[in-house]
Amino acid sequence: MRAGLDTLLLGLIWGGLDGEAEHVDQGFFCDAPFVTYGVLLARSPDSVRELAATWEEVRPWLDGFRGAFDEHAAVPEGWLRDFDEFTDPVDDWGHVLSEAARRGWGLVGLSE
Repeated sequence: MRAGLDTLLLGLIWGGLDGEAEHVDQGFFCDAPFVTYGVLLARSPDSVRELAATWEEVRPWLDGFRGAFDEHAAVPEGWLRDFDEFTDPVDDWGHVLSEAARRGWGLVGLSE
């Protein structure tokens, strides 16, 4: 379960444990090594299909993370205070991925 959720979040919003996760698919805009994208998310249709498939695998098991989230990640005064505030945007991303994959689209957006 965790590996699937990590894959999904790394592909969309999470920088990973080392902060080095890439959110722009290689060659999506250009291959120049000096171009940096900052908060840009750019996923090809193939990448979107892979992430959507990961979402479909993770979705039924997502609620199983509630206890671990409450124990290790909940911050009552933070940005994501509880498990529901975590899962709401994850679920929204899942819907976006599913619809984009169904249409054969890529994704381009800004993230924080």
